[in-house]
Amino acid sequence: MNDGFKSTGAVALVAGGIASAFALATCCALPILFGSAALAFAPIALASEPHSQLLTAVSAVGLLGGAGVAARSPRHCKSDALCARPWFRWSIVAAAAIGAVMLAAARLYA
Repeated sequence: MNDGFKSTGAVALVAGGIASAFALATCCALPILFGSAALAFAPIALASEPHSQLLTAVSAVGLLGGAGVAARSPRHCKSDALCARPWFRWSIVAAAAIGAVMLAAARLYA
C-alpha cells in the first residue's frame, strides 16, 4: 500500500467521524453553542435522529480508525512521505479529539 493512500485514509476516516459526530450533535449540543449566532440545524437534526445509533458507531469507528492509522504511520511510511511527518500525525490526532468531544457532547445532551 502506498504512503499517499495511508495519508488519505487517515484524513477520510477522521473526516467521516467528525461528520457523523456533527450530525449527532445537531439535535442538542450544537443549538446550545450556535443559538446566539442564529444558525439553525433543524433539518439535519430531524434527519439524523432516527439513525443516532448508527451514526454513533460510524463516528466512533472513523475517529478511532483515523487516529490508529496516524499512530501507526511512523513505522509503516517512508521517512519522506506525508504520513510520516509529525505535524500531519498531530493534526489527525487533534481532529480526532475534536470529533470525540463533539460525539461526547452529542451523547451527553441527547
